[in-house]
Amino acid sequence: MVAHVIGESPLLAGQTSLIEANLRCVRGPFELDVELRVPAGGVLALLGPNGAGKSTALQILAGLFGSHTSRVMVGGAVWDDGTRGYRRPTEERSVGVVFQDYLLFPRMNVRDNVAFGLRARGIDKGAARRQADEWLIRVGLEAFGDRRPAELSGGQAQRVAIARALAPSPQLLLLDEPLAALDAGTRMHVRTDLRRYLSGFTGATVIVTHDALDALVLADQIVVVEGGRVVQQGTPGAVARQPRTRYVAQLVGVNLFRGKAFDTTVTLDGEAKLTTAQRNDGDVFVVARPRDITVHREHPEGSSRNVWQAVVTNIEQHGDLVRLAASGPPDALVDVTAEAIAELDLDVGQHVWLSVKATALDVYSD
Repeated sequence: MVAHVIGESPLLAGQTSLIEANLRCVRGPFELDVELRVPAGGVLALLGPNGAGKSTALQILAGLFGSHTSRVMVGGAVWDDGTRGYRRPTEERSVGVVFQDYLLFPRMNVRDNVAFGLRARGIDKGAARRQADEWLIRVGLEAFGDRRPAELSGGQAQRVAIARALAPSPQLLLLDEPLAALDAGTRMHVRTDLRRYLSGFTGATVIVTHDALDALVLADQIVVVEGGRVVQQGTPGAVARQPRTRYVAQLVGVNLFRGKAFDTTVTLDGEAKLTTAQRNDGDVFVVARPRDITVHREHPEGSSRNVWQAVVTNIEQHGDLVRLAASGPPDALVDVTAEAIAELDLDVGQHVWLSVKATALDVYSD
């Protein structure tokens, strides 16, 4: 599968890579083949579904998994070179890791947890503790230095884990689903804090996640991996505007259709057709936002160029709106108000008409 690069990233703007990694390995039937380039101060999000290879990539970078075919260079130094059979041990890599479940040392207090990486680098106990206290001030936990991890909330424990990873000033920071274990309210606050910490970090950061919001908010470049291969990469805005796989479209909450364009008509897979406001020729993607599609109980009269029948297959609350899933062709997600659900008396299994204006469709080449 060919990866699509869209939008300008920091590397494309002429910055030098701090991390250059060709991550390749075979685990049973699974094959990973991913290239990553991250500049100093850059934040790259490795986004993909479960089983895509994200965690394997992170393990290779951290030195937790040996690969005979990978090559990793950090700041010009070789960390992995499969062709020469060389792998720098994990403890000799300038890397900080934040795991999903924090992995704080339960018998150490918070101060000593943060100081752990500094002590491992040879800094004496007193100096390491003083630096740890400075980091606890940064993360708003200066009053918690003498507490044990079991006495912390999830959000507090994650802040300690972040401080522990950043305190030794590593060249590479790896975040493995860093917010996944937090509840929604705590996740929002920790995400905001994490973005602030990363803005002042001079090393390179790689975030492994399947949460689109984490990737969009925290990263300045996104690499989407499916089945061990890069399928799309670019700036967060560009990836969100022009998804190229169904997985990415679902993450950013839009309808993605693929078809062949001739003038203003796009024939989709399955022979359904859409009329667009743009003239195109050849293979294209068409994006329709759920809010731009309207639902009717009878064939609508009006200016919409695209009208088709569908069956409601699911209804669920989606923020302050209600999201309908409807089976066409084409299948579509539609956002409506709760009042519209009541007025139209909609329910699963009902036949409806869907419509969308040609001007509401975004079209771009495949």
